[in-house]
Amino acid sequence: MKRRGKFLFGEDGVLVVDKPEGPTSHDVVAGLRRRFKPAKVGHAGTLDPFASGVLVLAFNQATRLAEMWGAGQKVYRGVLALGRATDTGDLTGATVAEAPVTDLERGPVEAALQGLVGPRMQSPPAYSAAKHEGRPLYSYAREGKEVRKPPRPITVYEAVLHKVEPGIIEFELTCSRGTYVRSLAEDLARELGSVGHLSALRRLASRPFEVAEGLSLEEALDMGPRELAEKMLDVSSALARCGLPLVEVDDDKAWQLRQGRILRPEELIGPGSSLKPGLAFRVHDAEGGLVAVLRWMEPGSGKSGRSYENIRVFPERPDGREGHQTSASAMGAE
Repeated sequence: MKRRGKFLFGEDGVLVVDKPEGPTSHDVVAGLRRRFKPAKVGHAGTLDPFASGVLVLAFNQATRLAEMWGAGQKVYRGVLALGRATDTGDLTGATVAEAPVTDLERGPVEAALQGLVGPRMQSPPAYSAAKHEGRPLYSYAREGKEVRKPPRPITVYEAVLHKVEPGIIEFELTCSRGTYVRSLAEDLARELGSVGHLSALRRLASRPFEVAEGLSLEEALDMGPRELAEKMLDVSSALARCGLPLVEVDDDKAWQLRQGRILRPEELIGPGSSLKPGLAFRVHDAEGGLVAVLRWMEPGSGKSGRSYENIRVFPERPDGREGHQTSASAMGAE
C-alpha cells in the first residue's frame, strides 16, 4: 500500500490568484502543492492556458465546499479578432476558416453584442475541459475524434462594448457559471458577417471574488506558509462573502451536529428567523468554530423528521478548530 506523503501546510481557506497567461489551472495548483504541501488543494472554475485572471483556490477543508466557491457569476474581458476562425476558438488553435472583415461601426457592433444578453443553450466546445466518459473533451479533439455534448442552459447578464478597431472588438461580459466565452465570441463574429477567435481573455471576477484581491502566482510562490495563511480567507469568512447567513449553537448542539444527529428546527433557529427553504447557511459553535454548512429544505420535501440537509460537517480538531479530514470534491482537487 502506497503511503501518502506528510502534509505540512495545515490552514483551511480560500485564496484568490491572478493566473498569468500560459500555465494551465492544473499547473497553478501543482506549483502551490509542491511549494506548501497541503493535505489537499484544488481550484474552482478552470481557466484556459491563454486566459488570465481570477482563479479561486481552496486549501484543505475548503476543498469540501466546491459548489460554493465556483457558483457565482463570472465577469470576463475579451478581445475578438475577426477574419480568422481556429479549431480551439482562441489564438492557440489552427486556422479552420477565414472570411473578409467589413468596416466596423460601433452601432451595429453594439447591437450584435447586446444580442448575446439573456438565457440560451450552449454546448461545450471540442477543446474544453468538459468531461465525456471520464476524459476531457480536448483529449478526444487532439485525437481527431468528434464528441458532442448536449447543450446546457447559460445566461449572459450584461454585455459592455469597450473598443472597436479595424478587425478587433474588445468587450466585457457578465455571465453564469459554465459559460464558454470563446463560443460566444464566435457567435458574435458570425452575427457581424465574418468569423473570428479570441485573441485575449481575462476573468475579472468569479463572484464574490475579484481580480483586485488576487495574488500573482509569483507572489504566492515566494511567500512562506505564515504569509500565505494571512492572505487566505478562512472558510467561514469566505462563506459569508458568498452570502451564507450564520447560525450559532451551543457546544452540546455543535457536538450533536458533528456526530450526525438531527436537530429539531427550534434547536437551530429561533422564532422570526430569516432562513428560507433552499437557503444554505453556516453553523458556528460557541467559540466561533465552523461546525457545518446546512441547507434548509422545503416543508415535506425531505426525510421524515428532517428540516435541513447536510452539505458539509466539519469535525473538531484537537486544538478546537475544525478538522482536517478531507473528501473528494468536484472542483478539480489535486
